[in-house]
Amino acid sequence: MKQTAQVTRLLRPGYVEVRIRRASACASAHNCGSCDHCSFMENAPEIRVEAENSCDARPGDTVTVESAARKVLGAAAVLYLLPLTLFFLGYFLGSGLGWNEGAAIALGGSGFAIGLLIALMLDRYRKKHALSVRVIAVEN
Repeated sequence: MKQTAQVTRLLRPGYVEVRIRRASACASAHNCGSCDHCSFMENAPEIRVEAENSCDARPGDTVTVESAARKVLGAAAVLYLLPLTLFFLGYFLGSGLGWNEGAAIALGGSGFAIGLLIALMLDRYRKKHALSVRVIAVEN
């Protein structure tokens, strides 16, 4: 995934800190500012990440950065799909065992909670092993 960022400071040799403004999902389709989503994303927070600096970017430079879209999509799948999948597995397991509906829903809820805990642990792991971001071009 490619995004525009601004270099905020030099870190160690070969690495810089960049500030990336989160882009709206419809930014590539239009820039109308009239839909709720676009208006909400105008005030989106900026994130600061460490980026590999192979283009000799300096603080203040506007740069294009690239991150591994595969890791981002994998993290999103874990966050959204795992708890939901475990909920339905728990529910259908409880139903298959002949439990009443309330007990099957409780088992499904337990599966959902376990899915959230797994997603939380993976998020903490991901923060320690951050996504690889690298500067691929200096724009100014």
